[in-house]
Amino acid sequence: MLSPEDIENLVNKAQSGSEKSFSKLFDHFFPKVFRHVSFRVSDENTEDITSDIFLKIVQHLGKYVPQRNAGFSAWIFRIVHNAIIDHYRKKKELLGIDNEEKDFFAEIPDEEDLHPDNLANRDFDIRKMHVLLRELPAIQRTILELKYLEEFSNAEISYVTGKSEGNVRIIQLRALRKMRKEWKK
Repeated sequence: MLSPEDIENLVNKAQSGSEKSFSKLFDHFFPKVFRHVSFRVSDENTEDITSDIFLKIVQHLGKYVPQRNAGFSAWIFRIVHNAIIDHYRKKKELLGIDNEEKDFFAEIPDEEDLHPDNLANRDFDIRKMHVLLRELPAIQRTILELKYLEEFSNAEISYVTGKSEGNVRIIQLRALRKMRKEWKK
């Protein structure tokens, strides 16, 4: 794992032309970007979109400037977020239909080491959580994913989504309240 400071140092070196530094950044971010994209688009498009994202990163790396509360990770995920939106916008234009992002939480992998007695309860809870998450608006699901799966700060989520930090907190709070309320039912 690279610390934010390590990432910024590698970015500075990559901006100066170090292929080795960019290679380390690529190795660090590729699995995260690929996973994020794969949960939002169909399998046949995942590799192409991920490739396009890294091409954009290479093309615009020289323009990257660290923000006060949003580092390189947030900058990359802003590119990822926009690439996914562009993909669906183009697909919608080509097909003439409305498309929704693929549900990230619908594909959480099962843990095989659970005791058989707990498997039924766990399966029920996961299915219940999937249903609750699918009922959330896309922006709420995205914010919860960035917060709890990618472990982004609210400032980074703000940068990625284009929402203010206050709005991110409100959206997150509303999503969690709604899920908590529905879970109790």
